[in-house]
Amino acid sequence: MDPIDGTTNFASGMPLSAVSIGVARRGELIAGVVYDPFRDELFEALAGGETKLNGASVRVDDAAEIGEAVVAAGSPPSARSMAPSLRGVCAISPQVRTVRMLGSAAIMMAWVACGRLTAYFEPDLNAWDTSAGALLVRGAGGSVTGLDGSEYQLETRTLLCSNGATHSPLLSALQDANCVGLDPK
Repeated sequence: MDPIDGTTNFASGMPLSAVSIGVARRGELIAGVVYDPFRDELFEALAGGETKLNGASVRVDDAAEIGEAVVAAGSPPSARSMAPSLRGVCAISPQVRTVRMLGSAAIMMAWVACGRLTAYFEPDLNAWDTSAGALLVRGAGGSVTGLDGSEYQLETRTLLCSNGATHSPLLSALQDANCVGLDPK
């Protein structure tokens, strides 16, 4: 659970934060909820079910090509995580429609799930940041992996979630940019 995902946004008075709750049993995600109080939007998904926004089913963006993708990137707090994030932004910016840094993993993943964003990546996250969002993206027809291409697990620290169609080219570009984890100390 992350009671305020996007804490810096919240503390700065920017209306881009959410409550994020992921429920797991024996290491498997079974339910995810993200609530955005500023827009009164409740995103929810159960394992194997569809994602809903305020009770209505949602689907990921239909962008078929990387050049159509609207991508969000994380803005992590340490130099060891910010450097790979910025390398990723620099690598994909010429290839995608645009890149945004919004400051809330839960919001960005929910927006991938409902098609407002095509993809989101970040090289250093925790389960409380991503567990609910991973289920939302999957339930809306998208893909969620680590930046190394491994299947998402609760222990996954690096993340790429997408509409699925753009996942492979984005993942390749981010891997080529050495954006798969923290930089060494």
